[in-house]
Amino acid sequence: MTTLGARFWVKVDMNGGLFACWPWMGARTERGYGRFGLGGKNRHAHRVAWELTYVPVPAGLWVLHHCDNPACVHPDHLFLGTHADNMADMSSKRRQAKQHPNLRGELNGATKLTRSDVVTIREVLAAGGRSSELARQFGVSRRAISLIASRTTWSWL
Repeated sequence: MTTLGARFWVKVDMNGGLFACWPWMGARTERGYGRFGLGGKNRHAHRVAWELTYVPVPAGLWVLHHCDNPACVHPDHLFLGTHADNMADMSSKRRQAKQHPNLRGELNGATKLTRSDVVTIREVLAAGGRSSELARQFGVSRRAISLIASRTTWSWL
């Protein structure tokens, strides 16, 4: 019978060496976090790595990444913290969309529009186009068009 540890660690790429990230090679979430089936439930692989290496995660704490690589399960790259610690870590590393230009716009993940769409919307509005027609054409609300026009959103373009 295969042990839990053997079943888990076989899905980890440790080829980068002792200090590199160890990416999870099994299933992943849409956000890149490893998924590991345990007791009929999917668990975050980095959390399982922590528990296999150290101790069970106390209630109210999260397993966070020093390396900011969601696929990484290297125990030395992980630490325990609260949700507030996670938010502070994200802010200090400028990983919030509003703080980091590389996470804005198309790279945000929740946006429906591209840079090209926004430029087109502004050009059409400047030429007298109607926001209701643009909203319908691009599949967004009239409010979204208004926020683009006022440069409240996509202000860097």
